[in-house]
Amino acid sequence: MAIEVRILGSGGEVGRAAIYVRDTSREKGILLDYGINFDEEGRPRFPEHIRPIDVAGIVVSHAHLDHVGAVPQLFISARPLTIMTKPTMDISEILIRDFMKISGYYIDYEEGEVSLMMEHSLLLDYGEEVEVDKYRVMLTSAGHILGSSLIYLETPSGHKILYTGDTNTIQTWTLTKAELWPMKIDTLIIESTYGNVIHPPRYETEKQLVDSIEEVIDNNGVVLIPAFSVGRSQEVISLVTAELPHVPVFLDGMSREITDIYLKNRKFLRDPEMFRKAVENTRFIRGWQDRRKVWRRPCVIVSSAGMLKGGPALYYLKKIADNPKNAVFLVSYQSPDSPGHEILETGRIEDLGLEVKARLQWFDLSSHAGRDGLLEIMYHYRHSLKNIVIIHGEDESRVKLAEMAKMKIGEDINIYIPGNGEKLEL
Repeated sequence: MAIEVRILGSGGEVGRAAIYVRDTSREKGILLDYGINFDEEGRPRFPEHIRPIDVAGIVVSHAHLDHVGAVPQLFISARPLTIMTKPTMDISEILIRDFMKISGYYIDYEEGEVSLMMEHSLLLDYGEEVEVDKYRVMLTSAGHILGSSLIYLETPSGHKILYTGDTNTIQTWTLTKAELWPMKIDTLIIESTYGNVIHPPRYETEKQLVDSIEEVIDNNGVVLIPAFSVGRSQEVISLVTAELPHVPVFLDGMSREITDIYLKNRKFLRDPEMFRKAVENTRFIRGWQDRRKVWRRPCVIVSSAGMLKGGPALYYLKKIADNPKNAVFLVSYQSPDSPGHEILETGRIEDLGLEVKARLQWFDLSSHAGRDGLLEIMYHYRHSLKNIVIIHGEDESRVKLAEMAKMKIGEDINIYIPGNGEKLEL
């Protein structure tokens, strides 16, 4: 019995993940993620439309908007069951409501649809199974952000699928590496964000960051670390408070609210007690009175936004930029159109008329697996694997990953590099 895989988003692009899987014996299928991304003008782009009546259930891999941002749209005319972990639901609600404030003009759904999504969510722990219209679903840790999941899906005819969402195959300060369940997989649907990149060893990057922070602090400087609110901020405070306990660490922006969710869902963390101590040793910025004082003495400030597109990080940047004793250490991906990318390339943010004399440096603390990690996942399931569907990456990245997969696993496996709108029959 065949299965149908429709690529509604993330075909030849990063983000806008939306994959529809239907057993040809059934009228309805399962939707794996339904996210958005943004065009060059900052306007949201939604995935291709799917009739809610054709969806038996939605399984959300994690809370980033490029995987969940379009889900409430399906609740305008239907009430599909949405499956995710509790941290994914908690973080999704914050990020979606923030997205609505910023981009509401371009969004069809409203507060009511977001509430309906939450009400119709089935929350699973890792390793739990659920059956939806004869489809079996199980989640395990993806190692990407809190609550992120690898999605194991068995169709009514017995076809076994693993969808990685976004995944990381190394242990970090906050999370375990992706948990590859010991089962036979027929089809692997895998991300390829860094399918053509080999990240440097994590311990080396972390040591460079810690040593660099210590140099600046010893020179009576301030270190600003703009970081993504979800995942990267929590990773950085865990690293710095553990390795440099004598250095004051402050946290600002949406990262504070997300950190509270991390604390409330500690069982999803690698070392809950270590994280609790990290938070205890981190000082939360509560408002402008704190904000105006904190940068006046040597310290580390971890603040959103990670690409310097907004948030309190921009305020701090303006205050510390003209002093060479200070430093701006970027630890998040910097898109080509971002202010963070601009200052790394030119030392300036032209729109703000800001020249940065402070020390500038970027550290690769990615929460995505590189090429070697993605190949590791493929190799793990090599004995049963028949199909690999490569998504969530630029075409160059996907093609290179496919070439390496053929070399590592063998020529007899079917590898697909589909574009948006394509339908595969496997």
